[in-house]
Amino acid sequence: MKKLALLATLVAAVAVSVAATNAFAASPAFANQSTGFACVVQDHTGSPSILTFQSSDTLYNSGKEQLHCWGAAVGDGAYHEFTGFGCNLVYTGASFNPANKDTVSKTGASALTCFNDGFSAPAQAGLVGAQ
Repeated sequence: MKKLALLATLVAAVAVSVAATNAFAASPAFANQSTGFACVVQDHTGSPSILTFQSSDTLYNSGKEQLHCWGAAVGDGAYHEFTGFGCNLVYTGASFNPANKDTVSKTGASALTCFNDGFSAPAQAGLVGAQ
């Protein structure tokens, strides 16, 4: 009985090992990713004026793209949320998605999130996001 239990444990361990190997061998869920590039976020007035290198942009296999940038602006003691502005993405260019959002905390921490909206456009000067 002990040998049967040991054999079952060994078979289970091998199965877990094979499953883990297959999971890591699969292609990633994203086609391309960039980090640490120059990115402009908004300040508490909504002005695109804070340059940061705390950034990431992921282009998924589905064609969707998501950009995140974090910067330190001057806070005015109030929370601000800006949406729907134009944003430059690394891979697909300018995005005018209504879901684009930048939140600026009371202390001035600015968190920018932008998405592509199903098409590519050339990047444009004066927009937040990738520079």
